[in-house]
Amino acid sequence: MLKSTIIPAAAALPMAAFATAADAGTRVPNDLSQCRAGASGSAALVRVVGFRDDNGRVRVQSYQGDNNWLERGQWLHRVDIPVQPTNRNMTVCLPLPGPGTYGIAVRHDSNGNNRSDRRDGGGFSGNPDLSFPFNLEPDYDEVAFRAGNGVTRITVVLNYMQGTAVEPIG
Repeated sequence: MLKSTIIPAAAALPMAAFATAADAGTRVPNDLSQCRAGASGSAALVRVVGFRDDNGRVRVQSYQGDNNWLERGQWLHRVDIPVQPTNRNMTVCLPLPGPGTYGIAVRHDSNGNNRSDRRDGGGFSGNPDLSFPFNLEPDYDEVAFRAGNGVTRITVVLNYMQGTAVEPIG
């Protein structure tokens, strides 16, 4: 059973995981062929589930190491594409530098304004439990997963502000 991930979506609460276009890292296309059986190298096949709507963009970023987790400009790879969910789900392939421990941060910028606000959703690998307003960004050990050679499959549940709660769309 997947645990819920709670992500604040208030504009007054900037999230390092939802970095801006000016940040460093490698932007990559959503090349699903890198996540097919038999593909060489390491990659994360990220299934993003629970889109509220099919507006805006989805950004999926990989991080490596506790010291870099959610630090501005410290993501390794980023896929930033228009939202086109099938049955409220999308699949994204992120290349990884090799075997190791990684974390994934996802943001659904529903209105496409490139800022976090109340319409946006988000989630993390491991789908950690978070609480508003005290524990808004999970620790690296809550999101970390081990990737080897080949493809590692990850599911991230999106959460949105609903009244005073932040939770998956039910």
